[in-house]
Amino acid sequence: MIVEEITPAIGARITATTEQVLADGGPERILELLNARGVLVFPKLFLSDEGLAALANRLGDMEAATVTADGSDVNRLGIYRIERGKTDINHADYVAGNDYWHMDGTSYDVPGKATLLKCESPPKSGGETDFAHLFAAFAALPAARQNELKQLEVIHCMRGAMRYVYDAPTEADYARWDAVFPETPHPLVWRMRDGRHTLLIGSTAYRLAHHEDDAGRAVLEELLAWCTQPQFTYQHVWQQGDLVIFNNPGLLHRSRPYDEQSGRILHRATVKGAEPIVAA
Repeated sequence: MIVEEITPAIGARITATTEQVLADGGPERILELLNARGVLVFPKLFLSDEGLAALANRLGDMEAATVTADGSDVNRLGIYRIERGKTDINHADYVAGNDYWHMDGTSYDVPGKATLLKCESPPKSGGETDFAHLFAAFAALPAARQNELKQLEVIHCMRGAMRYVYDAPTEADYARWDAVFPETPHPLVWRMRDGRHTLLIGSTAYRLAHHEDDAGRAVLEELLAWCTQPQFTYQHVWQQGDLVIFNNPGLLHRSRPYDEQSGRILHRATVKGAEPIVAA
């Protein structure tokens, strides 16, 4: 595999064949690069759905697609089909929520380890995916600010994400969201086993515990602005056959706006988390 850094802080572009990716030593090399670079881009790899599931299982334990079961043909492989126009309201909310910076799995004590995205059909316009490297952004903060943030607790929930999607939610909407992802407390700063720190921020970060709502949200917005500066980010423009793998605990990600007629379809596989959220 030929590896080229995308920017000094984030990303690697990898030229490889499907055989090299799945061969002995391939997944181990991918994990090493994923830990170091955060986002790995395999342009026009054209990995099959079976190959996607096999690679996810070689990178760890693939997450069963039970929560995201949508009746699609690929769902039996544990793959989630990301596209506009889903008729189930919870799936439609999920896809719409992807347009805002977030970390996957903040409803759990152990968020997913990695996410694999394969482009089945690129959008005619829009629909790029942005990534922000939280490890790099936190490390660049002054030490005093890091220590302040380590004392804080954040509340995540689906209400947080959906406030960007719905102008006038109903009580039924709130009840539906709370049933899927109720208010869940986490430390704002998550210390990983290797000693690095990440920030549990993004659209699902609803408020800071023990803070007035406006003051707490101001802190969360300040951190989001810091972490999504150009030096910490990478935007991927999709081509058919692309595979992108990202280190979920160390990143925020979002899709750029696109409409239902754009033709954008991605297949997603998720690797189960390996580290519980631990306060710094």
